[in-house]
Amino acid sequence: MFEILPVNEKGILAVKASGKLTNADYETFIPRLKELIRQYGTVSLYVELEDFKGWEADAAWTDLRFDLQHDKDFKRIAIVGDNALEHWGVVLASFFTHSKMRFFKKTEAQKAWGWLEEKPEDEETLRPVEAYRNVLLAADFSRHSERAALRAREICDQYGATLHVLHIVEQPAFYYEDTDPILADIPLADETLIVQAEDSLRKFAERMKLGKDADLEVQWGSPRWSIVSWAREKDIDLIVVGSHGRHGIERILGSVSSGVLNQAHCDVLAVKP
Repeated sequence: MFEILPVNEKGILAVKASGKLTNADYETFIPRLKELIRQYGTVSLYVELEDFKGWEADAAWTDLRFDLQHDKDFKRIAIVGDNALEHWGVVLASFFTHSKMRFFKKTEAQKAWGWLEEKPEDEETLRPVEAYRNVLLAADFSRHSERAALRAREICDQYGATLHVLHIVEQPAFYYEDTDPILADIPLADETLIVQAEDSLRKFAERMKLGKDADLEVQWGSPRWSIVSWAREKDIDLIVVGSHGRHGIERILGSVSSGVLNQAHCDVLAVKP
């Protein structure tokens, strides 16, 4: 049977379920639940199981049918009991609902109430999706960057966003298949490397038809950290990078896209070759 428990919190219905539930039990319980849903839109449910024996066949069907019809009307469902089978029943039931459902032992009843009363994290942090305004293309002039450039150009055309193209000059290194890079002591001044990179970036932008309004920038430093730092400074809301393979030079360069993905403050699109 169902027993309605007194509750002071709005939008929470508390019940005690005991014995084997029958269809008659649901005929008295569901109208109260529907009334609460009409009042508050979405509700949370506290269910305390006491000597619970399950459902009769017709009651089980009524329960499942109601869950499917009102799946989106529940914020959270807390099931309180002590039986291991009750715990597994919650796990099984979670496959049929998108509602957040958790099992608590009876000694954790207060914790269950606290969980129902707290504001869900996704309601606190969810931000509206806005159109991209500033797109950063991280370019290393490889074939992977070319595919990333095509995608970045397409996105800018779609959203009317400003395209920024950034190339990072780092200390020259030799790469061998399946080995870590060996730093090279090449007698080239930093200024010479920057000038060469700026020329290569202009040619890359022309070849990929990125447009005269594209903001081209060359910086010295570590690619992953420089890209993330520059993106934050320029208020970038999407970083587009090429995703490399996993061998030799491509293995090393591929770690750049992974590092950017983990450290960036904004969306990151890794374009596969």
